[in-house]
Amino acid sequence: MQQLSLLFLLSFGHMVTDMTGGALPVLLPVIRSEFSLSYTEIGVIILVSNLISSVIQPFFGIWSDRKAILWLLPAGCLLAGVGLVLVGFAPGYVLILFAVAVNGIGSAAYHPEASKQSFLISGDKKATALSIYSVGGNIGHGLGPVMAALLLELGGRRGVGIFIIISVITAILLKKSLPAIKQLADKNHGAKNDLRANPSDGRMSKGVLLALFLLVMIVILRSLVHLGMTNFIPLYVEEYLNGSKHFGALLLTVFLLSGALGTIFGGMAADRIGRKRVMVLSAALVTPLLWLLLISNGIWAVVFAALSGFVLISTFSVTVVYAQELIPNRVGLASGLILGFAFGVGALGGLAFGAAADVWGVPAVLKAISLLPIPTFFLSLWLPHEERYRLTDTH
Repeated sequence: MQQLSLLFLLSFGHMVTDMTGGALPVLLPVIRSEFSLSYTEIGVIILVSNLISSVIQPFFGIWSDRKAILWLLPAGCLLAGVGLVLVGFAPGYVLILFAVAVNGIGSAAYHPEASKQSFLISGDKKATALSIYSVGGNIGHGLGPVMAALLLELGGRRGVGIFIIISVITAILLKKSLPAIKQLADKNHGAKNDLRANPSDGRMSKGVLLALFLLVMIVILRSLVHLGMTNFIPLYVEEYLNGSKHFGALLLTVFLLSGALGTIFGGMAADRIGRKRVMVLSAALVTPLLWLLLISNGIWAVVFAALSGFVLISTFSVTVVYAQELIPNRVGLASGLILGFAFGVGALGGLAFGAAADVWGVPAVLKAISLLPIPTFFLSLWLPHEERYRLTDTH
């Protein structure tokens, strides 16, 4: 019971932290109008947010592996909230960039340590535990825009300052739970098998390095598909299917919420049939489902949006656990690579989709995006079975 409650708390902290990032896109039109910014300047804000919050995560992971830094959990969550509040109150463009950077640092600090602690306290059902932690982030990204819209309605841009109350409460809860998290982590991984003890024990073999490379490429491709579909589904519905904004929003909501359910299911399935098998099955099914979504309308579009999101994001926690088990003495680094670097690179690569849509149109771009799981399928096949690397429990 204690293990489950701590996992849900880490997941809740994940949700609150990611809500701040999910809120930013809703604030951008207000910021652009207020300061008369160009689309290029708005693009710089997005770039800073993605770079800081994602790409630097491995550095926090390396730090976490070298030294116990549980205090990053409350500090990261609180700092992400402070950054969002600063975005609401910043009087100029440069200070908005600074505020976005503060938010990104908080997010980058929280994720590797929280993922690492979820792994350490999880016991045998590691993929299930990581899915509980991960789904909090999925929900947070989905709730962020709704929360921002409500706060903007209440008090304009400065209305987002109210969110600091949620961040402070969550940080306090996390701070009070640090002794329990440490105790359970130490219980599950004693001195002999302490994953934090010495991250420099042994060098990674060529096989492990190759598997990590394949895994990072898989996550980058999955991120490209996820972010591409997220950005273009509403445009596709409105401009090419002659649908309403409400129907486009419905499809996107169904796609994202189904992904949250898929995260839980994928983690449970990975603990039963293996990490690699879940990744291979997901990659094999996604392309046909996406193509069916693109040629559907009405209720069938909703059905295939749900199935596509469910299957695509079912590997979210699975890839993190696979990486952590590949390098069990560097759990923080593994978390940062998958949750941060690979996802961030995928997000940055997704910027090219906009330029491609200007040249070839949104339907062509969506069809190209739907083909990306094909190379993902072959990369997944080349992954070694995790039994070769999984940490042996000697308790």
